[in-house]
Amino acid sequence: MATWRGALAAIFITAAAGFSSTQAAQMKVPFNFQWGESQARVEKSLDGIKARIVDRQTNGTRTKLVVEGIPQKQLRRTVFHFRDDMLEEIELQFGDSSWDTIQYERSFDEVRRNVDSKYGMGRLLTRTRTREQDVMQTLSGYQWTQNSMALRLFLFVAEKDAETHRVLSLHYRQI
Repeated sequence: MATWRGALAAIFITAAAGFSSTQAAQMKVPFNFQWGESQARVEKSLDGIKARIVDRQTNGTRTKLVVEGIPQKQLRRTVFHFRDDMLEEIELQFGDSSWDTIQYERSFDEVRRNVDSKYGMGRLLTRTRTREQDVMQTLSGYQWTQNSMALRLFLFVAEKDAETHRVLSLHYRQI
């Protein structure tokens, strides 16, 4: 059990900047990208690591690429958002098919504590539990901001009878 939590913490540490004990760490864009990079440059980098674009959506000046196969443990998919062909957000979705809701909640709490230790206390964005028809939905989220960047952590759980959909995600966004 400690293995999956440790692996998720290690993934976050890889995606985040190094830690300094005297000041908050500097947030960095995951995978050594920079805000404003072109979609072509990002796609070329993804091709170089054999990641697969599994969905591409364009709406006006916005494009979203859904990518699978980036080699990091428990990273299920990554969503790249572009506006006017410039990278503005990266969403990392973590999980494991063997995890139950309690394991997702523990991972969420562990990642939140790790991020708090690097960037200071996060601000609670939401903690809701609602029912839409016969689906119970739970959403928890925190945010950290630094300079022109925001990092948001979300846990979404939707339950209907024996079916459950869970997503633990980190959203790095240019602000």
